[in-house]
Amino acid sequence: MSQREKDPFGTGPWVYNRLTLRLYDPLVVGYNNRFVWRCPSSRILAHYNQHVSMKHLEVGPGTGYFLDHCSFPGPKPAITLMDVNAGPLARSAWRLRRYHPLTVQASVTERLPSGFQRFDSIGINYVLHLLPGTMQTKAAAIEHLHAHLYPGGVLFGSTVVGEGANHSRQAQGMLRLFNSVGGFSNTQDSVADLTAALRRIFAWHDVRVVGSVALFAGRC
Repeated sequence: MSQREKDPFGTGPWVYNRLTLRLYDPLVVGYNNRFVWRCPSSRILAHYNQHVSMKHLEVGPGTGYFLDHCSFPGPKPAITLMDVNAGPLARSAWRLRRYHPLTVQASVTERLPSGFQRFDSIGINYVLHLLPGTMQTKAAAIEHLHAHLYPGGVLFGSTVVGEGANHSRQAQGMLRLFNSVGGFSNTQDSVADLTAALRRIFAWHDVRVVGSVALFAGRC
């Protein structure tokens, strides 16, 4: 069985270990976002500030950087963190320990239990470009999460797209590298397909391209 078959996120312990999680903020949040994908983390943080709520589910929290820095509507948000890998869950939960977050180790590619709680906002930042398959198949993950939003709730996030963005040469090289080693699976991910999926699932949607990144949101 391949690593991707074992891990629906396409990422495993070889990616999320203590060293890579320590390097994630300076390399991904700092350098890659600004200079490779040309979507500064300040832009993604503004996206969080626009949509995050007091009852929030974060899928694929990474190191917890954006929840650590975003502005919640009040002082005591109820946060649930979800990831298929234990490393990011532990790292982000420790970073956000002032909020006493709940953690759930589960895959977004599978339906969550019917009794799983609902949320006013769900963040899915830099997750879709990791999932195997086309954007049409990845839309199933969005549908799984949509079922756990309250009426009027919002799902928002960002993803590096393969098509529909004006990639720099450096971005093109990184996309080829990450897809060849199995870190990314997004060569066929297009802005048009993402927009179509959100239009089908949500009553309202918005997609904006910044550099190589699509910032998106859908509201019930």
